[in-house]
Amino acid sequence: MWNSDPSKSSTLVMDKAPTRPFDDCRRAFRKAALARALASLWLASALTGPARSAECQLVPDDRDPSQQILRCGRGLVVRSAPGTSYSPASQGEEQPNSVQLDSGALLVEFHPTHSHPTFQILTPQAIAAVRGTRWAVDVGADRTSTLVISGIVAVSRRSAPSTALLRAGQGLDVSPGMDPLVVKTWKPERVRTLLSRFGE
Repeated sequence: MWNSDPSKSSTLVMDKAPTRPFDDCRRAFRKAALARALASLWLASALTGPARSAECQLVPDDRDPSQQILRCGRGLVVRSAPGTSYSPASQGEEQPNSVQLDSGALLVEFHPTHSHPTFQILTPQAIAAVRGTRWAVDVGADRTSTLVISGIVAVSRRSAPSTALLRAGQGLDVSPGMDPLVVKTWKPERVRTLLSRFGE
């Protein structure tokens, strides 16, 4: 029914009714734009995050600033004892899958990722391979010694397929020849002697 009273104009009602759908569409458009922006930010971080975390840098050792640590994001930390000679398998900024240890000792902490599920230390006598652990390897003139601090390490001769599994607190000495690989629990004195070379 038409209202002829000017004080009760229908203008207000007619103004509100058509604007509601418009406001709803505008809010929906803003929500969709915000969702697209958040999705773009998430995709950018997902693409750039792993690459940045895998970049490797030589940084000063906080325990001994005269020594340097190889740090590859949160996935790999390699600390070398004074006088150690070693080289990563890759010389760029990407995280290596192995290092060649020629002499001296390394203390390694490794956390596996999708692109780097394992890590190896190659020595003249042995190969120490892991899937996530903390361990030390010491190379002498005729022997490679491996000590596991946490996790599990598989040690094998470079010239034979036999493999021994080491767990936390266990060590193994590999010398030239074909003698069986004997895993032993290291005495505290020997553990302290090796770890003291890294300032621990």
